[in-house]
Amino acid sequence: MRIALTRDPAQTGPLEAGLRAVGLQVRFLPVTEQRLPEDTTELNTALGRLSRGDFSWVLFTSANTVRALVKLGWDGTLPAQTRVGVVGPGTARVLRTHTGITDPWMPQVESSAAGMIQEFPEPSPGEDGGLLLPQSAQARSELREGLSDTGWQVTRVSAYETSSLVVGGVLVAGDPQRRLLPQPAGEDLLDLDQLAADLRRDRLSHVDPTVLLVTSSSAADGLADLGLPERVRLLAIGRPTAKTLARRGIPASGVLSEPSADAVMAALGH
Repeated sequence: MRIALTRDPAQTGPLEAGLRAVGLQVRFLPVTEQRLPEDTTELNTALGRLSRGDFSWVLFTSANTVRALVKLGWDGTLPAQTRVGVVGPGTARVLRTHTGITDPWMPQVESSAAGMIQEFPEPSPGEDGGLLLPQSAQARSELREGLSDTGWQVTRVSAYETSSLVVGGVLVAGDPQRRLLPQPAGEDLLDLDQLAADLRRDRLSHVDPTVLLVTSSSAADGLADLGLPERVRLLAIGRPTAKTLARRGIPASGVLSEPSADAVMAALGH
């Protein structure tokens, strides 16, 4: 059985390793691209302040926020008094790979904005409370507001934006200058045209079933704009993604509560 994830091959992690370990053929169908903002003035200014020690903390809410700062030249160097936090282990892994920073703060119960708000410490007496929060341009205000409510002086900056790679119902090339990840190799990608041709053949029963694992709401919108061959099964990571698929008329046959191989196999009935 083939399973394709709607993200970039460069984002491969434990999920893909687990799927391969149980015998699935893993491919990718990226329908969105994470890019630096067209105007990086605000982000460069924030990096300058970070290097000068204006912030007690810098918090990374995704691996892409780390990649964005690195793409602009940040090498992980921080003033001695500045601490680092991440949303979860995946972001910590990318932070370590790109900067060498180990053992950042992270929430222990829930790897999410809500988990960060619940567990993040309040400013100490006498601490200036400056906190840098680089996020996606499309991020909700929940985390910024929650941290502000606990006493932090939050500087929120747009580190990257997510753009669709589907234009006029077809996949197009991305922006090589602004994209955060390297260009994927062709052999890692799912060929939708070939899949559709296979499914139209008379030997339908001999075609390996293909499952698409939809990793985000923006990817769900991209798939709906792209159009899919019939009989391709969709699984959604998280209820927000499933709601977007349903709203766009391509409902998922299963919803994963977590991005793990065990959750995928359970949704597939194995």
